[in-house]
Amino acid sequence: MKTNDFLFEILTEELPPKNLLKLSNSLVDQVRKGLAAQNLNFASIQPFATPRRLAFLITELDEQQPEQQIEKKGPSLSAAFDTNEIPTNACIGFAKSCGVSPKALEKLHTEKGSFVVFKNTVPGKTVSELLPNIIEEALKKLPIAKLMRWGDQDIAFVRPVHSILMLYGKKVIPATILGLETSNTTRGHRFLCRTPLAIHEPKDYEHTLKKKGYVIADFAKRKEIIVNESKQLVKKFDAHIVADEALINEVTAIVEWPVALLASFPERFLKIPHEALISSIQKHQKCFPMTDRDGKLLNHFITISNIESKDPKQVIAGNERVMNARLSDAAFFYYEDLKHPLSRLREKLQTVIFQTQLGSLADKTQRVSQLARIIAQTLQADENTAHKAAELSKCDLMTQMVEEFPELQGVMGKYYAQHEKLSDEIACALDEQYMPRHAGDDLPKTITGQILGIADRIDTLVGLFGINKIPTGDKDPFALRRAALSVLRILIEHQLPLDLMKLLQQAKLFYGTRLINQEVVEQTFEFMIERLKSYAIDFHFNKDALQACEFTVPQFMAVAAKRIPQPLDFQYRLVAVEKFSKLPEAKALAAANKRVNNILQKQTDDFSGKALNESLLVEPAEKALAKLLSERLEEAKQSCEEKKYEPLLRDLAALKEPVDRFFNDVMVMTNNEAVRKNRLTLLTQLRELFSLVADISLLPVE
Repeated sequence: MKTNDFLFEILTEELPPKNLLKLSNSLVDQVRKGLAAQNLNFASIQPFATPRRLAFLITELDEQQPEQQIEKKGPSLSAAFDTNEIPTNACIGFAKSCGVSPKALEKLHTEKGSFVVFKNTVPGKTVSELLPNIIEEALKKLPIAKLMRWGDQDIAFVRPVHSILMLYGKKVIPATILGLETSNTTRGHRFLCRTPLAIHEPKDYEHTLKKKGYVIADFAKRKEIIVNESKQLVKKFDAHIVADEALINEVTAIVEWPVALLASFPERFLKIPHEALISSIQKHQKCFPMTDRDGKLLNHFITISNIESKDPKQVIAGNERVMNARLSDAAFFYYEDLKHPLSRLREKLQTVIFQTQLGSLADKTQRVSQLARIIAQTLQADENTAHKAAELSKCDLMTQMVEEFPELQGVMGKYYAQHEKLSDEIACALDEQYMPRHAGDDLPKTITGQILGIADRIDTLVGLFGINKIPTGDKDPFALRRAALSVLRILIEHQLPLDLMKLLQQAKLFYGTRLINQEVVEQTFEFMIERLKSYAIDFHFNKDALQACEFTVPQFMAVAAKRIPQPLDFQYRLVAVEKFSKLPEAKALAAANKRVNNILQKQTDDFSGKALNESLLVEPAEKALAKLLSERLEEAKQSCEEKKYEPLLRDLAALKEPVDRFFNDVMVMTNNEAVRKNRLTLLTQLRELFSLVADISLLPVE
């Protein structure tokens, strides 16, 4: 099979920088799927993405599909031929639809009958026939939130399109895509290359753009240039750039010929909270702030130019002028905010709606304050401090700084509280209430911050579940899954013994008559338990141990099954069961528990809570087991109260031999009714002992 390289490029107006990589990856993925569907093989595919183009190079792409074997089944033999073997109208019509005479048809014998069949070998289509449709379908499936139309044609794309390049080997694949005829020409840098560039072979694309067009087409290479040049510039300061992956990718997506330049701003701006400066530098100017080795912000920044200027000092000066204006705005907002204490902003919270059915931010603040006081009391923390922090928790949302930089909510609250000389505990809590802000983020360190973070999220969860704003499938517009997981992380990782069910019930009470979902507490609790299970799986707990710990008592017991109300308690049990499951005795005891369950499930009577009649114990094995149970049960209950689950389960492993002897030597379902019921009572006690921590019967036995 002949092969050749293939190049595709769509040249546009500037593409959305935050979505450039996503668009590029999606295009390549869709093309890869299209080629696979058409049985076209290739060696590799290399994406290219710049502010004005999406492109890719495919090496050693098959020139055409393999031959295809076609088999089309027609009418049955009895319907295709009469008694004289003359083709019927049905046979003639079928042959005509296949473009052949009846003589060209073959006979096919199967278990379901015999039929006439048309068989043919069709040569595969060429890439010139297939690629235009593959490309068009790939472009239609790009993740574009909003299409744009231009000119007087009914054509839409993410941005206006200037040209389409489709080159297989040295030949242009002729097609019309998005209203444009394909060609082998492209354009280079908007300012550094004024003339069209001809691409003679696909492999020349990247080199031609770089040498003649002043464009680094490969996104990864452009990003590497930006990072390396920035590091070189900050090296003399022994400093680091402050830029996460998202910002670096965004900057890479707005330049085609990157040049890193070092610029500065007046030192007086360093009196402003550094988080505000960093947000302004990154968000508004797409530049990289700099910090020294101790993390202290410097009055320098890196700007990435899209042009190699003959006079870079002019470019730097222009960036500095704009940066000074931005930072002056931030300074104005900050010093204006300092004129008013946070407490005076509480009244403004009445004017901001938290959610139409749930009231204003002032209403939410009041509920959170009440819940924070209850949590603090439960944890024996300072109630007044928690209540005060909660009352001020949303006040910084009314400041000019947070209005300009919403990502600084909480951060600015902390600075303003410190300026008012409020306690460090309250100031830190105003910031920590939002932690963790994202997956893997740090948790609040102060107890007040932990209380505030829990109370705020519980209020949100109950409120939105209470008006049936419940996440469905992949849709979670209010980020309730993240809120639930944050609560669980704080409770477990900071070992806070809070009853989740009671918190939800209390939060519901504070909403009064606003909630319409009567099942809000139960539904929210189940939702959070599902997140708890996901959290446990992320930490590599096995699913059998997870299932065993899911209930405080096994589902089959006569008493109503209840979820473990404390996430921390659930975690303790899970750790204990995970370790117990690795003991050599675990499988045998799990099997014995299954056997006990099977026996007791068949009984109509409930033997829970009944006393054992020792006079009816006949066999040595049942006497020995009863003695061990009487010795262990109360002690085990005490260990359970103290949450000493690991030693409790480890001690239970010693019951393997007496339990085995009991089932080997004792007939439980004897004809003597009194003895039978006494033995069933003994088994019920055995099950109770093994169910104190988890349902051991759910562990694997093989």
